[in-house]
Amino acid sequence: MKSKAILVSLLLLSLAGPACRKEEPMGSDVVATVDGRSISTATLERELRRRGPGTTKEAVLSDLLRFETALARARSAGFDREPGIVSEVEHLIVSRFEERELAAAESAPVTDAEVQARYESESFRHTVPAARRAGVILLKASPKADPEHQAALALRAATLRAAAMEADDAGFDRLVRENSEDTTTRFRRGDTGWVSERDPGGWDPALISALFALKATGDCTPPVKTGQGIAIARLSAVREAGRRPLSEVAEAIRYRLRLEARERVAADFQARMRIGLEIRTNRQALDRIVAADRETQPPPHLP
Repeated sequence: MKSKAILVSLLLLSLAGPACRKEEPMGSDVVATVDGRSISTATLERELRRRGPGTTKEAVLSDLLRFETALARARSAGFDREPGIVSEVEHLIVSRFEERELAAAESAPVTDAEVQARYESESFRHTVPAARRAGVILLKASPKADPEHQAALALRAATLRAAAMEADDAGFDRLVRENSEDTTTRFRRGDTGWVSERDPGGWDPALISALFALKATGDCTPPVKTGQGIAIARLSAVREAGRRPLSEVAEAIRYRLRLEARERVAADFQARMRIGLEIRTNRQALDRIVAADRETQPPPHLP
């Protein structure tokens, strides 16, 4: 009878065991666990600060639990071992590592003396060509116009040129508005903007050549045949060839020097990363790989 009571007691204990088993206590710095992986108070507090006011700790914990449960299921399914995922993780690790190491090795700021020295040694970069600015009266005509029409247009151009030579600025402005057929410049005194022989700004080269032959502001070119008709230009400003002042180009030089310094730091970093590592290349295998030619790739199929 006694042995039977003992057996019954053991059976009851075995049935009640799972319900009565005590869970392992969590540490004071742990707010939750998912399959043995802890979510610390520091993690929750950091996420609370990142989200800012109006976020409850319960909502943050719920999101962290959702993330951890999804991560646990992904790992149990072997998702973290898939080649594509492994490659993405490895690239992220390398990117963050290089970012941290290169930031720590950031070179000293570029000094004004370095900017000045580069400005002097590369003066060719900062030269500006001779330039001219003018007002233009354009009389449009087709190259196929009959001789009578061309003669009449030439006479009108000669008359306008004589008037332009005698006019002051206001008078020339009126001549342009009343006669020029260039809709882009007609209502802004025929202004060409700054043009050079290297950069004619879209104007006919024959007109630019005639413009550069002028000696003083106020002078006018003779009527010049262009692809659009006949043009008369009145010189309004002259800028001789020269070098842009340092104040205009200093920041561009400083930026270029910073880029060069970063490239040197990056090259040094890559060299240091190779030290102590065995790196081998299979040239035969490499030679068997055929690089894709972009020009010969067929276009993608339309959906």
